[in-house]
Amino acid sequence: MGGGLSKAEEASARVVAVSGTPGVGKTLVARHLAEALGAEVVELSEVALREGLYVGYDEKTLSYVIDEARVRRYLRSLATKGRVVVVVGHYSEIVDDDILEKLFVIRLNPVELLERLRRRGWPQAKVLDNVEAELLGVCTANALAEHPRSKVCDVDASGKVPEEVSRAIVEILRGVREWRM
Repeated sequence: MGGGLSKAEEASARVVAVSGTPGVGKTLVARHLAEALGAEVVELSEVALREGLYVGYDEKTLSYVIDEARVRRYLRSLATKGRVVVVVGHYSEIVDDDILEKLFVIRLNPVELLERLRRRGWPQAKVLDNVEAELLGVCTANALAEHPRSKVCDVDASGKVPEEVSRAIVEILRGVREWRM
């Protein structure tokens, strides 16, 4: 995958990705993380819509179907020398491995997730699909299918506020806190 960046640029470009099932708090965590790192936040769903990086709309899942190749090119264009970018979305594994520093999958107790999604007023079928995805660890499995285990880290957000979770991620990135898959 990849291409486009020189070896020196690849070495200095930092893309940190935050993934997770819808409703786990990944966007708030990513915003706090970006602030702590002095980085820009790139919300994948927002960018895909704004830039027209999708191929259609799925009525069953009530979501847009992204054009993966175009999203990858867009992300690669952001990974420039000396720049830190925090990419957030439930399909953050799309970031090319050669520009990815780490991918953090935010995990949440499925009961907490069920309550959050119901409070949002989501249709029952969508709530259950997302709780099932969390139970099965779909985002983690997708991340591991695209990236080596050394770049993927599950972070438990159960019972925590986004600031706590982002602090833990910063500590992992700085080597202060250990983590294991």
